[in-house]
Amino acid sequence: MENNFKRISQIDGLRAIAILLVISFHYINNQLLHETSKIGKFLCLATSFGWVGVDLFFVLSGFLIGSILISNKHRLNYFSTFYIRRFVRIIPTYYLLLIVFILISSIPIFKANYFVAGNNVIPTWSYFLMLHNVFMGKLNNMGNDSMSITWSIGIEEQFYLVIPFIVYYVKNHWLPILLILFIILANFFRYAYAAPNVWIPAYVLLPCRMDAISFGVLIAWINGRYNINIFANKYFKYILLIMISCISICAFLYLKYKDIGVVRHSLFALFFACAIIIALAKPSSFYGKILANKKLNWIGKISYSLYLFHYLIMGIFNVVAATYFINTGTYAIFTTIAALAFTFLLSWLLYNYVEKPTVAFGKKFNYA
Repeated sequence: MENNFKRISQIDGLRAIAILLVISFHYINNQLLHETSKIGKFLCLATSFGWVGVDLFFVLSGFLIGSILISNKHRLNYFSTFYIRRFVRIIPTYYLLLIVFILISSIPIFKANYFVAGNNVIPTWSYFLMLHNVFMGKLNNMGNDSMSITWSIGIEEQFYLVIPFIVYYVKNHWLPILLILFIILANFFRYAYAAPNVWIPAYVLLPCRMDAISFGVLIAWINGRYNINIFANKYFKYILLIMISCISICAFLYLKYKDIGVVRHSLFALFFACAIIIALAKPSSFYGKILANKKLNWIGKISYSLYLFHYLIMGIFNVVAATYFINTGTYAIFTTIAALAFTFLLSWLLYNYVEKPTVAFGKKFNYA
C-alpha cells in the first residue's frame, strides 16, 4: 500500500476535524474557563469536548499504520523500511519543536513565564527519547504546559515500536481478536489508575490509550480482509446504530454523572472508527464530499505541525502581548487570533520545507 500510497481526501478531512477540535479546546475552552459572560460560557461549553480530537488522531493513525503494515507484511525490508519512513516522518518536525522550546525558554521574558517555560519536572532527555509520557504518568504531572500536548507523540512512537511485530508474528485471523482484547484491556487499565485527583496516568500511558489505536488497526484489518465498500453497505444500518448508541451513552453518562468515566475513550474511538468506515466506503456521499473539501484537506495536510506548535505559540504570543502591549478583554481576542494565524503560517512552511522533503527522502526506501 505504502509503495503506491495516494492521499485519501476523506482521511485528510478527518485529520482537519481532529486538529480543529484540539485547537478549539486549547485556544477557546482553556482561555474561557473563568469567563462570566453568556457568550464566553457558551463558547467554553461548546468546545469543552475538543480533547476528543486526539482520540480521532489515534484511530486515524491506527488505520493508516495498520494498512501499511498489513499490506506489506510478507515483503522484504518490512521492518527497516517501516521504521525509516516513520523516523523521517515524525522526528525532524518534533525535534525542531524541542529545539525551539529550549531556545525560547532561555529568553528572559519567556523564562519567567510559568506556561511557556515553567514546571519542568519532566526530564528534558525524555522528550527526545519520547518517554516523557511515562514520566508524566509516574509523577501524575503533565510537566511544562506548552509542551504537555506532546504526550500523544510519545504514545504514537511507542505504538510504532510494537505494532510491526504484532502484525508480523500474529496470524491474520487472530489479529482482530487480539485487537479487541487490547480495546477491552485499555478500559481496565484506566480503571486501575483511577483515583481521587489522579487522572494523568490513565490519560497519557499507552496501555490506557491503546483502544483508539486498536480500533484503527481493526479497520485496516477489515479493509484488507473484506472490501470496505461491501462491508459498509452490508452493515450500514448497524454502523449508524453504533454511532448513535455511542453518542447516546456518552450524553446519558455526562448528564447524569457529569463524567463519562473510563469508557469514554473507547466510546469516542468506536464512534470515530464508524465515521472512518463510512468516509472510506462512501466518498461520493454528502458526508464524503464535505470531508474532501479543499480547505479541510489543506488543514489536514499541515495538521501534524499545527498540533505540535499551536500550544507553544499561543503561550509566546500571550507573553509578548502582556509584556509589550495590552492583553485583556478584546485585546486578548486579537492576541489569540494573531497566534492562530501565525501557527497556520508556520505549519504551512514546515509542511512544505520540512515534512514534504523528509517524507520524500523516506520514500526512497521501499518494501522490496
